[in-house]
Order: sequence, then structure tokens, then C-alpha cells
Amino acid sequence: MQDIIEDYQSGFELEVNAPFSLNYLILIQNIYLNSKNKDIERPLFPYVDGSAWGLLEERFEETFAEVWRGAVDKNSKNYMYDHNGVLQLDKELYQKLFQDNESGSFGYLESVKFFLGWWNGFHGKIAIEAVFDQDKMEKVYKELAASVKIDKRLRIHLVYDKTVLAVRSERPWYAVVAIEEIFIHKKRPKLISELLKSCVNF
Repeated sequence: MQDIIEDYQSGFELEVNAPFSLNYLILIQNIYLNSKNKDIERPLFPYVDGSAWGLLEERFEETFAEVWRGAVDKNSKNYMYDHNGVLQLDKELYQKLFQDNESGSFGYLESVKFFLGWWNGFHGKIAIEAVFDQDKMEKVYKELAASVKIDKRLRIHLVYDKTVLAVRSERPWYAVVAIEEIFIHKKRPKLISELLKSCVNF
């Protein structure tokens, strides 16, 4: 999906994309959480057996938070960072979630194949970005533009599910947003409030 930019008289712009890197991490997070809550009534997507992938057995949650923070930092500082291939070019970062052995190396490669098999189809990246359609885009933009009087661009990275194992990712002029925050109308006031926090140089 090309960047969506709404440009009105204020000069404030909005750019929305769904990154490979962060959505891959959400997928790994959900596989881990499902493995820890096997009796959960509504499992997270994807519900798949990753026990042969060599995920970390100790300190997974702490390591996930560290990797997430690193990926968010790279995405927020470099708009060219995320692309189809980032999981190979920067695999040293993402492979930290797997054991440092043959099982972990195999598991990382399998997890990337599994992710890309979904993400590169119409049911993956394109479907996630479609949640933020022109109508929702314009509503969010107008609510933000009413308060933001700076001629800058806010970059929003969409992820398909909530981040459970890491803190909310706020950076200057950059935000990570779960699609339910856009899709579920009652969550919009909180979303707007959080996005406004990103529209400052803190």
C-alpha cells in the first residue's frame, strides 16, 4: 500500500503503513502467549504449534520487550528500515527470541516463512492496511489536525493485534497502533489522545 497522506491547509500530514518487522513480532508474541495459555477460550492469531521452533525457554518476555524496543527505534528513526527482506537483513535482532542452537536457527527460518506466507497475501498486509480506509483515515486526521498546528508528518505503523509483552511505543512523530484501536469506535478517543502525545518533540 502506498503511503496515505492527507494534506490540508495546516500542513500537518498523516502516513499509515503496516510494517513487516513489528507484525512479525506480534505473531511471535501471540504464538508464545498461546503456548502459555493452552486452555484459553479464544486463542490469539495464529493458533499454531511452535514448540519445534526453539523459542527461548527462559527470559522470553524480557527479551521480547528488548527486541520490540529495538525494532520500534529503528522504524521510528529510519522510514526505509522496514521492507520485505528486513527479517533476513536484520535477523540478528529478531533471532534473539530463539535459542542459540540448531533448533533455534531452524525455528527462526520456519517462523519467517510462516509469517511471509500469510503477510504477503491479500489476507495479510493488504487486509491490515485496509482497516484504515479513507473514511477512518479522514476522521482520525481531522481530529488530530484540530489540535496539531505544526507542519510535520505523523507516521503510524499498524499492527494486527495488541502488544502485550512490551510497553506502548511512543516516539516523536511516530506511533504504533493496533487495528482494533481504529476499528472499534469507542477506543478512538483514547487513540486520539495517544497520537497527540506523539505529535510533539519530547
